[in-house]
Amino acid sequence: MTEDTMIAAFPAIVPHATAIASVLPRLALAAAIGLLIGAERGWRLRDEEQGSRVAGVRTFAMLGILGGLAGLASALGLEAMALLAVVGAIAMLLIGYHAQMRASTNLSATSAVAAMATILLGALAAAGQMALAAVGAGAMVALLASREALHMALERTTKAEMTALVRLALVVFLILPLLPDADIGPFGGVNPRRIWFVVVVTGGISLAGYAVARWQDGRNGTVLTAMVGSLVSSTAVTLESARRIREGQGGPAQNCSVSLASMVMLARVLVLTAIVAPTVLSELVFVLAPAVLVSLAFAAAHLRLAFGQPSADRHETKPPTLGLAFVFAAIVAVVTLGVRWAEQRLGPGSGAAVIALGGMVDVDAAVGAVGALPEGEMPARLAALAVATPVALNTLFKLALLVGIAGPRRAAHAGAALLATGTVLAATATLVVI
Repeated sequence: MTEDTMIAAFPAIVPHATAIASVLPRLALAAAIGLLIGAERGWRLRDEEQGSRVAGVRTFAMLGILGGLAGLASALGLEAMALLAVVGAIAMLLIGYHAQMRASTNLSATSAVAAMATILLGALAAAGQMALAAVGAGAMVALLASREALHMALERTTKAEMTALVRLALVVFLILPLLPDADIGPFGGVNPRRIWFVVVVTGGISLAGYAVARWQDGRNGTVLTAMVGSLVSSTAVTLESARRIREGQGGPAQNCSVSLASMVMLARVLVLTAIVAPTVLSELVFVLAPAVLVSLAFAAAHLRLAFGQPSADRHETKPPTLGLAFVFAAIVAVVTLGVRWAEQRLGPGSGAAVIALGGMVDVDAAVGAVGALPEGEMPARLAALAVATPVALNTLFKLALLVGIAGPRRAAHAGAALLATGTVLAATATLVVI
């Protein structure tokens, strides 16, 4: 080939080189997925006799590549060839695993399903869905590696615990998707799906707290659940702590849970404000910082008491029900209706008041409402007050829930933390107004 011919052909070569360069990372990911799943399967079956396994590390890697090539072939219009290759591979796998199960007492279909999933994940990677394929591969490996833990958990699960799990699954996967995501009812104040989501969050945190308390020491599980659960809903964590205190499972660990939930909520509000309404942050820090310190002081004191005594309450006698979750959802619905009524009666100029009322049960919504306002529509000091007020109302709302569920006497220590936090919030907000 002469130099002129090479120069003339160069523009036609470049697109092909670019196409190959874009495809190689996808095939590499498909092969890596196969290697990863194959490594787990190979380690799991490492004690079996050499040559007795249907698919090992190399086979799984080739299955990943096969899936990737099938995905590329389909994109090039070779669907029939891709389908034939995949069906042939699956048929060979099923024949091999069937023979293996007949020759032994092992009736597990895990490796067969994992092999077919490897082909599908490889095809997803080749189709450009690399993030989905990577997440799917990670989930597959985690699930495959958790065999002993899952079997042990099932062996230790009681009938009441399984009933609670199934009940929550029905609430999440059956009822929630069927509810309309639309504002209905008086003043358009009720969104069935959002209200039901309150049941999902509250029930999920309660069951997760129960599970963690069984897995960990009851004291450690309580603190861990409070810290993680408060990132989702500090009110739900407080509700769960109130239930435990009422049932005689109180003590410093539950008091610490309430204080930690309050502190995490305050910190979360500051972080969200820095993201969606940074111009308000400096004013809001002045209002919320003292309350954060108060919550931190109470949490530290309760934590010290909790770890200064032998742990009781390793696990509960029975798993939590959804009764309190339904009550909380009903309260949220009533408050939401009140907010919509106030919005219509007070008019469009009542932005700060409506934000404060709505934020009583959802402080994140108050922060989002302030961040959504056009720049300059509300002064920074008033906007900070519009965020701080619902935070204070939410704190007092949690205090009312705590005392109402657990009783004034049992809730005295945990209630003192919320009362002190709310009082400090009110005092600093008053200074802002003055």
